[in-house]
Amino acid sequence: MKLLARFRRLKPAVFLLLCIGIIGSNSLTLQAQDQPVTGKVIAANGTPLIGVNVQIAGTTRGAATDAAGAFKLNAPANAVLKFSFIGYLPKEVKVTGKPLQVVLEEDVQKLNDVVVVGYGTQKKASLTGAITTVKMSDKAGQPITNVSNALHGVPGVFANQSNSQPGVDRSTIRIRGVGTLSGNDPLVLVDGIEYSMDELNPNDIETITVLKDAAASIYGSRAANGVIIVTTKKGKGASHVNYSYFYGQQKATYLPDAINDPIVYMKLKNQALKNEGKAQEYSDADIAEYEAGMKTDPFTYPANDWYKIALKNGVIQKHDLSVAGSGEKYQYRLSLGYLDRNGILFGPGNHEKKYSVGLNATMDVSKRLRAGITLDGYYRNYTTPFYTDSWSYLARTLPILTDTLADGRYGNSWMRTTGRNNWENPRMLAFNGLQTKIVQRFLTTVFAEYKLPFDINYNIKFGVDKYDGLLNGFTPRMQTFDPKTFKATNWNSPATAPRSAKTDYNNMNIHFYNTLDWKKSFAKHNVSAMVGASYDNMDADTWATSMYGYLDGTLDALSAGTTWNATSGNITRDVLESYFGRANYDYDGKYLLEATFRYDGSGRLGKQSRWAFFPSVSAGWRIDKEAFFQSGFINFLKLRASAGKMGNQAVDLYSTQASVLLGEDYSFGGILNSGAAKKADADSSLRWEITNTYNVGVDINIWKNRLGFTVDAYQKLTNGILRSVALPSQVGDLTGPKQNVGSVKNIGLETTVQYTDHFGNLDVNVYGSLSLNKNEVTDLHGEIIYGTGTITREGRPIDAYYLLQAEGIFQSQDEIDHSAKQSANTKPGYIKYRDVNNDGIINGDDRVIVNSSSSVPKTTYGFGFNLGYKGITLTAAFQGISGVKALPVANLAFPFNNGANATWEWTRDTWTPDNPNAHLPIVTTSTGGIDNFQRSTFWLRDNSYLRLKNIQLGYSLPQSLLSKVKIQKVNFFINAENLLTFSRYKDFDPESVLDQTDLYTYPMLRTFNGGINITF
Repeated sequence: MKLLARFRRLKPAVFLLLCIGIIGSNSLTLQAQDQPVTGKVIAANGTPLIGVNVQIAGTTRGAATDAAGAFKLNAPANAVLKFSFIGYLPKEVKVTGKPLQVVLEEDVQKLNDVVVVGYGTQKKASLTGAITTVKMSDKAGQPITNVSNALHGVPGVFANQSNSQPGVDRSTIRIRGVGTLSGNDPLVLVDGIEYSMDELNPNDIETITVLKDAAASIYGSRAANGVIIVTTKKGKGASHVNYSYFYGQQKATYLPDAINDPIVYMKLKNQALKNEGKAQEYSDADIAEYEAGMKTDPFTYPANDWYKIALKNGVIQKHDLSVAGSGEKYQYRLSLGYLDRNGILFGPGNHEKKYSVGLNATMDVSKRLRAGITLDGYYRNYTTPFYTDSWSYLARTLPILTDTLADGRYGNSWMRTTGRNNWENPRMLAFNGLQTKIVQRFLTTVFAEYKLPFDINYNIKFGVDKYDGLLNGFTPRMQTFDPKTFKATNWNSPATAPRSAKTDYNNMNIHFYNTLDWKKSFAKHNVSAMVGASYDNMDADTWATSMYGYLDGTLDALSAGTTWNATSGNITRDVLESYFGRANYDYDGKYLLEATFRYDGSGRLGKQSRWAFFPSVSAGWRIDKEAFFQSGFINFLKLRASAGKMGNQAVDLYSTQASVLLGEDYSFGGILNSGAAKKADADSSLRWEITNTYNVGVDINIWKNRLGFTVDAYQKLTNGILRSVALPSQVGDLTGPKQNVGSVKNIGLETTVQYTDHFGNLDVNVYGSLSLNKNEVTDLHGEIIYGTGTITREGRPIDAYYLLQAEGIFQSQDEIDHSAKQSANTKPGYIKYRDVNNDGIINGDDRVIVNSSSSVPKTTYGFGFNLGYKGITLTAAFQGISGVKALPVANLAFPFNNGANATWEWTRDTWTPDNPNAHLPIVTTSTGGIDNFQRSTFWLRDNSYLRLKNIQLGYSLPQSLLSKVKIQKVNFFINAENLLTFSRYKDFDPESVLDQTDLYTYPMLRTFNGGINITF
């Protein structure tokens, strides 16, 4: 009763509280409801912006501005609106309940972005050199195993990946052509220290910057072939963890179309020998026996397609984990990576594993001192068969070669075949005998920055590059067996197998540099300067040994062998000392000027000529900033020009010193005495190879910065080329010295175009690039350098093809009788060659120069697109080359080469009296019918191609969903690598055969790949 009485007394208060609660809840409900938001978006000059994307943060809801720059939408109170527009910096604004006035700042193709240059950074807007930057974020999800393979399609850069063998699948990089007859590799720097980019985890890289003109001159001594600067990732923003994973399957893009029918093979081989006037190799009785035996005994009478037997789908998978973050006084990033690849060849000899670690950390020790450390390390191992010519052996297989006998022993063939006294059984060679290469390489740097008075900064960096490699090899005794008689044949000699071999590599490279830099602004005048010095010391120590006398393959340690075979070792040291500097001036961002210098001394060159001075100057003019330039169509216009001097010291160590070799015996009084002899001459006055480069360029953006163009024209002149000069054999039979002889010129044009826009929720980016290069030897002091089917001489490209000129196929004996004499074997169906010198005889004097390099194309190009729609992305990248030829010879490129096979084409399209218009000449063995298989234009192939390098589809889960589980980003992706190739050359992958003369290389791979990327 007392409680009821108290309730009655409190009833008015309770009622009042209930009313307040209802009103409050209604108020909260109203507060949570959307309310109309209006506003206007303008540029900094007050111009309304049409089509600006206005989006409510954390949702997919939004609107776009109209012709007056106005917008209207419904949004929750206190919501955040995100404004984005092509050509302007994005902006976020909080809803206040009042009309919004939003001003977007211009972002001219992200010209405020910072670009890495030599020993520093610059804004894109103030660049005066020819520099291209690749963002590795654009390559995310692609199955890139080595960083050099990410440079396909970069303007001015030719990246050629000749094979996909796990562990060695790296690209050869050439920047703006080939300028020398010595080393043509560019200088690669990782965070300012010389290092191999292929020893880095691609996931640890932020950008790759290519310096192509005088911008590279600040690295003078080694910049003649261009400079590549790799910048590793640093921690940014609040602490976060990122994990990415992909898995893919791989298979060959192209394989030779080898004959896999034993009967077709034997009959065609007999026909080839008959056409040469020789007896058939396989008797009719043997062929009949074989054909009958194929039905009941596949071990004795196999019909083997060896490419199908030996190849399988390869598997690739990669894991990456990183922890990163930054604050006002620190930043850090720690990463771990793991790559596992199993190649397409059967057996254990094409497997690779990589383990990587990365660390990048800096900290403000005080107001003036900032210090940091970086670590980039790899532990990797990969395997190859002990006999590394696996692909050569595969190209020599025949369908009549037995794989294994019924009891598992390795087979050969009971059929006598010329050139095959010792059959190479690919399975035996793949599964027995193994080489394992283990590599540990770590680049560790410590650095500091100290702020001195008068706005001067002092920077110091010390780096240690430690490389340890160990190559282990072991091969057991191998035998193959006749499938009919079971007779054994030793493939390797019992005297030398089993055997074990080891090679140890120990390199220690020390790099040190320090700089002083200063910058100041006076009204509209902006001035900066930098000077520095560097020291590089590179030591290498290599030793090797091998042992024989093993009982079997159970123990392969060196001490398990009983017979010592050989031991060798080598120690070298290379030193480079340098002083350098740079000065920049610009007036109001309109008139830009930069000058650099470098003074280098190298231990590789002569004592009196080891120091050289390498200056450069470049200038730019921002025409769009001039008062007289008023254009609503052209938004950005800059002219650039540069000239610079660079060097090359790419000669072997100790090239200035004559070599003396032991083991050269002398006879005195009829007695043989041991001694030593000078075997090679040397030039002690060896000096720097010098390259002078000139560049003019223009950068232009139009149509509200949606469309951008860059065009560069350049010329590179290389003088005093470092190369070996031959001596007459009468002069002591000495190897010629390295000397400064020769000049080479490269002229070229590069252009890039990019279009960026969005249509509602669809973001579009389309890009393309085209590079043209002409290479010419301008001086060799009259010397001509002959290669295998190539020539290097004045007025022609380096390594131009030098071949007989084919004029078709002889159709009759009368035509042969009235033509220049080729050989006594010439008959109808043989290739007819042009008598260039009209002496009536076809020989080496009738060769002609084909104005095409065998190694570097005249044209490289690339294009692609990036599309984004509500979290869905689709990207594609194409790359191609033209103006280059290929001339594969020998196994499978030519038929029946020394007992090898032929391709099906020789069964369909060869000359006969009934088929006079055939594409191929009369079928003969390339070993016996050598007339047809001389190096000639008949076999020269156009090696141009266009390749869909990568296509990727991705999907990012919406933020509205991820925010509930506190995950920042989840992205799923699938992609295909090397999916499509368009080329006239069909015998093998056109990228693989570039600068190759055979089809023995590990083929390029087509990869189908999928994975996930998570940040939380």
